[in-house]
Amino acid sequence: MAGDGVRPASAAGTEGPATRQVWTGPDVDGDGDGSVSPDGRYLSFTNWATGDLGIRDLTTGKSRLLTNSGGWEASGDYTGQSVISADGRQVAYHWYVEKENRDELRVLPLKGNASPRTLYTGGKGRTDEMMPLAWAPDSKAVLVAHHLADQTSQFALLALQDGTARVVKSFAYSIGTPRVSFSPDARYVAYPDTPEGKKRSIFVIAADGTRDTAVVQGSANNYAPLWSPDGTRLLFFSDRTGSNALWSVAVEDGKLKGMEQLVKADMGNILPMGISRNGSIFYTVPGGARQNIYATELQADGRSSKPPTLFAERFVNSNLGPELSADGQYLAFYSLRPGCACLVIRTLSTGEERDVPIKIGVGAVFGAGPMWFPDDRSVLIVSREAQKPGLTFYRIDVATGNPVLLHHVNNPLQGYQLSPDGKAIFYTERENSAPDKIGTDLMRFDLEARREDRLKTGEWFISVAVSPDSKQIAYLVSVRPGSESYVAVMPTAGGESRQVFRGPQWMDGSRYNTLSWSPDGRFVMFVRGSVADSGPNVVWRVPATGGQAEQVGISMRGRIKAAQVQPDGKRLFFAANEQNSSEVWVLENFLPKITSSR
Repeated sequence: MAGDGVRPASAAGTEGPATRQVWTGPDVDGDGDGSVSPDGRYLSFTNWATGDLGIRDLTTGKSRLLTNSGGWEASGDYTGQSVISADGRQVAYHWYVEKENRDELRVLPLKGNASPRTLYTGGKGRTDEMMPLAWAPDSKAVLVAHHLADQTSQFALLALQDGTARVVKSFAYSIGTPRVSFSPDARYVAYPDTPEGKKRSIFVIAADGTRDTAVVQGSANNYAPLWSPDGTRLLFFSDRTGSNALWSVAVEDGKLKGMEQLVKADMGNILPMGISRNGSIFYTVPGGARQNIYATELQADGRSSKPPTLFAERFVNSNLGPELSADGQYLAFYSLRPGCACLVIRTLSTGEERDVPIKIGVGAVFGAGPMWFPDDRSVLIVSREAQKPGLTFYRIDVATGNPVLLHHVNNPLQGYQLSPDGKAIFYTERENSAPDKIGTDLMRFDLEARREDRLKTGEWFISVAVSPDSKQIAYLVSVRPGSESYVAVMPTAGGESRQVFRGPQWMDGSRYNTLSWSPDGRFVMFVRGSVADSGPNVVWRVPATGGQAEQVGISMRGRIKAAQVQPDGKRLFFAANEQNSSEVWVLENFLPKITSSR
């Protein structure tokens, strides 16, 4: 790899199709929310270290921020989808205003220091929003996805001059933020017709909404249509052959003309960002996650003096959610293997591992693993089930793998834990009953009485952890998402709580299911990190009665989850989610080489 992080083209010379990497590193937006400028020089992107809109100059290899939110701790505002105009002079982008809990559509010049202009302001409580999809070829209007309060949506053209909107097409469902494309002559818009992940057709609709024609039938997931620069062909991506590939079809006067043709097979898991005037397609390759379980020795004072070492060595980069049994003899965790998510039981004294064949789908939700019941013969797991919203708790026999249904929660959880005495499940549940009411409820489900109790409400409860004697619960509250947070402790039966630590948000997924207790119940352990994994995650502890917080001596690049100390206090186990950098690539010189599929 060259010193600037750019790989050479995959094919020698300049003739014929070629791919090359144009950008990689920690700043690449792995969500692919940006776009490419028509001349292929600039890429817009979200800088997740601050939430700001950025621009990357592919010629100089330098990036700069176009907005200044002040960072997560200052405002909590951030940008989402962004689209560079057809004339390459400005960018339309989605902007979330955290203190008002609403979305805006803004426009900003790429050069100079002009202030952004707000074209649309959504309702409070995020009841409606506009997401930019594509610019009209004359750069005088932006095609948007307008998501309405009744869960329907529209394609609409938003005039740059006065912000007036003209509906192009209405949908009875939420269309998300699909990749769409204006024809070069401004007469048509190509778009996928159904939500992502389903069989989708590609349609071409007249820009005035008068004619809507299917040009690619939905026998597979067909998406991200792009007009060729001369407007004669529509390029699109499809998984019809079993892998993601680029296809092409001739279109004339908004109608299909000829057979579909394969352009490039086996494109992999990519997120298209647009096509330049010279016919080059830019796309993001999201960075994959490495999920591993680590262990570190602890001194008598509960601190670590040695770097953590890899603990689970089978199926490296696929293990997560370590949970210790009550007697400290076993470690249960998930191993995400091709075709399955396996439950693994490891005997710590011998290192022997046993795979448990369970009869339902499992997964580590918010970083938590299987949780032991006090008999050390069964574990609590959470399952996401097809055609059923929410999450379901099961008790799994570790000898047979047989499941017993315990409880179902309709709204997504943010954190949960089984009490050490095995009598209750504590969890947080999202609360969205009113536009101005956002956050979660802190819940307790009594397994014997089959009763659900609400312990607290009105705040954004995230992680939860129950003390070793099952008498206290620690929980993490995000005072303002992206800003300040605190850790509090209260009785598990309900009652008054006390804050034991308060400080800046430690951001991102590291905050989910990272709370835990020391074996003697004296300390609550938590993880502090940095935004978007730009720095290390660090394990801290604070006295359960309140007092000075201190570092435990464990620090890693990546998101630390499920930190837990062995009952004898000699070792600490945790999982780390380490993200590989995403990459931006370009596919060039392919249009003259289109060949028919068979």
